[in-house]
Amino acid sequence: MKVLLISQPDRYRKLPDFPPLGIGYLGAVAHKAGRKVLLIDGGLHSIAQIVAEAEKFEPDIIGITCWTIDRSTVWKLCGLLKKVLPATFLVIGGPHASIYPEHIFKKTHASAVVLGEGDETFIELLNALSNGMDLKNVPGMALRNKDNSPLFTPQRPLLEDISSIPFPYYDGFKNFDFFNYGGFPALPRPTASIISSRGCIFNCSYCASVRYWGRKWRFRSAENILAEIKWLIGKYAINSLFFYDDNFVVNKKRAKAICQGIIDNKWDLDWACCAHVKMINSELLSIMKESGCVTIDFGVESGNDKILANINKKQTKKDIVDTFFLVHEAGISPQAYLMVGCPGEDESTIDETIELMDTIKPRSSIGATILWLLPGTKVYEEAVEKGIINDSYWLDSDDVPYNTMEHPIKKLKKLRRRLLKGIARKRGGIKARITCCLKEIYYEYPFLSIFRSFFRRRFR
Repeated sequence: MKVLLISQPDRYRKLPDFPPLGIGYLGAVAHKAGRKVLLIDGGLHSIAQIVAEAEKFEPDIIGITCWTIDRSTVWKLCGLLKKVLPATFLVIGGPHASIYPEHIFKKTHASAVVLGEGDETFIELLNALSNGMDLKNVPGMALRNKDNSPLFTPQRPLLEDISSIPFPYYDGFKNFDFFNYGGFPALPRPTASIISSRGCIFNCSYCASVRYWGRKWRFRSAENILAEIKWLIGKYAINSLFFYDDNFVVNKKRAKAICQGIIDNKWDLDWACCAHVKMINSELLSIMKESGCVTIDFGVESGNDKILANINKKQTKKDIVDTFFLVHEAGISPQAYLMVGCPGEDESTIDETIELMDTIKPRSSIGATILWLLPGTKVYEEAVEKGIINDSYWLDSDDVPYNTMEHPIKKLKKLRRRLLKGIARKRGGIKARITCCLKEIYYEYPFLSIFRSFFRRRFR
């Protein structure tokens, strides 16, 4: 059986940061099961190129990832694939497909949707198709009924031992090279990404992680992570790592063991991760720094305590200030993700966030994204209750709406400009002003992100 897996194409083609690990893991389990596997990174190829490669490969099954953002590219891709490979079994997975399988059956000719975590479900689906078995016996899926409604198979429990999943099958990509990717700005290329855990112990109102992965935080063992790092260094000569976890340091004992393993093996690696400010202490930061950690990304979001409580962030402004002080003191550069338009936002809360950035002095303030109403989040459910949006929106529109429960879009964009200009003014200097202007242009004209392809990260 020939298996083709495709990550979702971008509406605006730009240089991706990392290879798509989702199809990398699924490709690995399919390859391990003896299937012939081709992986196509939708971020590196046009839809026309993807269709041409698919037609040449002649797969028995095609799997496509579908996110909420840019979901229209999946609709278009499926339509073209149907013309050239009408008899090929099409299955779609990913966050948006898992929440709205009925929409998948209305917008595409897919025969099935993999719901949530797909490692075991996908292999059982391949086996069932190979052996002519009834797909209704494969847990964790939605199948297409004759009237195009979803038929749900039994629910599949989450995988207990995620250390059992093989390393990503990068050999499945044609001409694979980590230099095809932009990497992480603070890290020397080539940079690899690793997902060392699934899920999050927090439940922020704007995030759908809990809806997709569950509230339980599952982690790969330190030994398993170190084995992957050794493999990446030996096979791909990587210079740096980014841990793509929602919160890398939940289990501090494990985090320290990974750091100690990097030190003991004398791997000269820079690395970065994401963390919650409440999960950091000086002892942990010390060994992180010694093992090569150069930056930690934190979801700061706002400098106002009421807003932080409104989005269920489980942190205060004092927590943020204290943690950033510790990170700076350890010699690591912290970065701050910011968000505009959370419940309770106005000019005064924006000004508090500007003052907080001046106090904590992050390496950079990433984002200033206006809060989206993403399906699977608490803030989306509140918008539905207030009649701002309903589930049919995702069928009738290709965009993702902003949170307009308190302010119209024009006011939200004005608040974002206030934040960007305020941060630039506090930082001072021409670089800060240029960065502010570039961010404003990018937010207003997102298609300009295609120019990322002309910029390469530094190489050590």
